[in-house]
Amino acid sequence: MKRFLAISVSASALIVAGCSNNASATVHVDAQNHNGRDGAHHFDQDGDASLMAGDMRIAGRIGGDLSVIGSDLHVSAGIGGDMSLVGSDIIFEGSVGSEANIAGSDVAWSGNARGDVDIAGSDVNWSGTTERSLSIAGSDVMIDGRIGEDLDIAGSDIEVSRDSDVGGNLSMAGSDLELFGSVGGNASLAGSSAEIEGPVDGRLIAVAYSRRGWSWSSGNTHQRVRINAAIGEGSAVCARRVVIGPEMVITGQLAVFAEEAPVFEAGASQSSVTFEAIDGRDCNDLLEPFDR
Repeated sequence: MKRFLAISVSASALIVAGCSNNASATVHVDAQNHNGRDGAHHFDQDGDASLMAGDMRIAGRIGGDLSVIGSDLHVSAGIGGDMSLVGSDIIFEGSVGSEANIAGSDVAWSGNARGDVDIAGSDVNWSGTTERSLSIAGSDVMIDGRIGEDLDIAGSDIEVSRDSDVGGNLSMAGSDLELFGSVGGNASLAGSSAEIEGPVDGRLIAVAYSRRGWSWSSGNTHQRVRINAAIGEGSAVCARRVVIGPEMVITGQLAVFAEEAPVFEAGASQSSVTFEAIDGRDCNDLLEPFDR
């Protein structure tokens, strides 16, 4: 991921230096199987394709790799190999036979990939699929699709919708975190608030705590973890406040570390929850025995 971000920064510098909506330079295409005019590029070729321009629409079939540096990009092509896109507003609704790397401002993915996908952007909306893992670094992130293996997100406001499915492990680090979809492996959440409404088959580790204090400005959710879903054995949370909903089910015990005893909503079971006051200790130290 670090290597990808470094490449993205270098490529973005190229865009600023010499690529505007009025500038266009084709780096490499199969000229006999490519038709490009007014920013619209249609391919039907077996080899690789590389483009550097302003706004572009890319469609058709590319049997090899696709590499694009531009401004606003709309890609609906079927790509047999790897894909790399660097631009501003990026829409992808095609298919990738291997890995995909995307760096942009607003990124919307509704396509599918057979390999790992890395996305760096501001607003990221994922409503597609990948058979492997997905990594996102952004600000506002919405997940509404399927990830075959692991999902790793670093951002601010992050939501994993009810229709989402993560086949492997989930890692979320940000501000306001909302998990409504299902997770087949373990889930680790670290933010200023965390809402867990979707089932986690493995272990849940959640942190929403800061020694710098807290505020009521976020609808009484700041530094709060609320769990209202089935979670796996060995789960633990550390937060200033913890709320247990009526749908919370766990095999074994849920370890709660908080400033005060957890709040149990109407119908919630108390028998599977243990409580220990934080009492000035560090959440990382308290959760380390569980996070293995």
